[in-house]
Amino acid sequence: MATMFERVRTIGVHEQLALMRLLHPQFRTTVQEGVLLCRGAIRPTSLNRTYLVRVEYRAPEAPLSFVEDPPLRRRNPDERIPHTYAGDRPCLYLPGVNEWRSDKGIAQTIIPWLSEWLFYYEVWRATGEWMGGGVHPTGPREPHGRTREAA
Repeated sequence: MATMFERVRTIGVHEQLALMRLLHPQFRTTVQEGVLLCRGAIRPTSLNRTYLVRVEYRAPEAPLSFVEDPPLRRRNPDERIPHTYAGDRPCLYLPGVNEWRSDKGIAQTIIPWLSEWLFYYEVWRATGEWMGGGVHPTGPREPHGRTREAA
C-alpha cells in the first residue's frame, strides 16, 4: 500500500486499454485524444437487469463512470439516488483514501465496483434502503478533486 509520500506508477491509458481487453473483452474499448473510453454491458447477477455503462479515464485522474441505458431512476422526483454525484453518476469509492489510485487497473477495480453498485442500486429501488454500505462524501466534490454542481 502506498504511503502519503510514496510515488505511485500511473498506469497509462494504453496499458489500461490492454487490461480491459484482456479481462473484459465484451467491452468496446478505445483511446481517443488521450482518454480511455470503455463501453459495455454489465449484469450484476442473473436476477438483475443488463446495463450499458461507460467509463472514461484520463491518466492520472480518477475514472468517471456513467450508466447510459437504462437510465437510472429515482424512487421519488425529490429524492437523490444514494451514492451518486451530479447527474446521477455512480460514486464507487471514497475519494482520498487510496481505494482507487492511478496505479490500479480499471478492469480489476472500477468495472467490478460498478457492477456491485448496480446490484445495490436495484436493491435500493425495490426497498428504499441503500444496503451497499460505504460513505458518500457530503457536497458536490468529485473523486478527482474538481467540484461539480450538485444534482
